[in-house]
Amino acid sequence: MKRALVIDDDDHIRELLEALLETSGFEVDLMRDGIDAVELKKDYQVILLDMKMPIFDGARLIDYWKLTRPKVLSRVILLSGYSRLSSDRDFGTFAVVAKPFDYRELLTTVEACFAAQSNCPDPRQLPDSGRCPEGCDLA
Repeated sequence: MKRALVIDDDDHIRELLEALLETSGFEVDLMRDGIDAVELKKDYQVILLDMKMPIFDGARLIDYWKLTRPKVLSRVILLSGYSRLSSDRDFGTFAVVAKPFDYRELLTTVEACFAAQSNCPDPRQLPDSGRCPEGCDLA
């Protein structure tokens, strides 16, 4: 199963990303702030994380995960409207995407992140179930 998490305090962005990911075959969970994602209760192949949130921002959550669950960072796509902020530091995430983003480019990045997690050469070759063929490791 293709599973994604969207963490963003903007209701409109969350709903937009949910619709975009669902049309691409992802089961999507939504959270409003990084504090809600400190303890992940599910395994996500892709996590879209907003940089700026009021309580527990993306940078703070990334720092926490570096200490507690560093492997999760390879699944994180950081969304930032602050290009200087995101380019000054290596967060160790799969990618950093500047807002406003092009939907097709974001979806390409999401699919590449999913493929990297599942060790599949091309996520478009996955069957409708979202599971990798034999020999792939869907983490």
